[in-house]
Amino acid sequence: MNPIDELRRALPTLTKSESKAAEQILADPNMMLGVSITSLAQATGSSNSAIIRMCQKLGYDGFAEFRFSFNRAMMAAESPSTEADHDDSDRLVDTYSRYMHLIPQYVSKGQFDGLAEAVVQARRLVIWGSNRTFQSAMQLSHRLTRLGVFNKPTDDAIVMSDDAAILEKGDVCIVLSMQGRGNARYVEDMDVMRERGVDVRLVTMDGKSNLISHASEAYVLPWISHDDSINFYEDQIVVYMFIEMLLLNISRRFG
Repeated sequence: MNPIDELRRALPTLTKSESKAAEQILADPNMMLGVSITSLAQATGSSNSAIIRMCQKLGYDGFAEFRFSFNRAMMAAESPSTEADHDDSDRLVDTYSRYMHLIPQYVSKGQFDGLAEAVVQARRLVIWGSNRTFQSAMQLSHRLTRLGVFNKPTDDAIVMSDDAAILEKGDVCIVLSMQGRGNARYVEDMDVMRERGVDVRLVTMDGKSNLISHASEAYVLPWISHDDSINFYEDQIVVYMFIEMLLLNISRRFG
């Protein structure tokens, strides 16, 4: 479903307040990039409730789902003028940039603050990753060590099980699993840790991952490779930006 086309088709069925918001969005689609529902309501002279009703009439659960779908549609569509003015490298940079700008829509400032505080206050910190995601785990580990936050990264299932049996309350485990699967033993080990009082934080791109319910808190990032129209893009670049944003938050806590 293309939300831009759906919005045009739905115009005759919308109320006056809903139509006011829809017409301004269609007139200036860029206003949807990085906007909150409150900011959009103010910019369009509408209300939060009217915008939610508009999204639901289009078949979305709410504004967040509509905004994500709308932004994806905008990123997938390249106008002739854009293609004429930019070469492939420019479009590559532009696409990654847009997805990076989506991160604050997915992970709030409060969530970044909470994760940064958990890392700084952790008695012991371990970072798990598998396959390509382990490279992101190593990047986070290396950068944290340079900040003076000692930690242990691993992609070894046996070491993970050892971690689960040793870690206790006051310790933190960060699990990186972009597709929400990772090692087959993640679920069992995550449950063991939580039973022992360990703070288990999951970073993923799959909002429907079964790992989410086994974590103390989950951070769902925009899933660039999951967009069929641009499926050759690399997820880890978005993860690296998430890591940089987290590290910036952590560094500020050291004055």
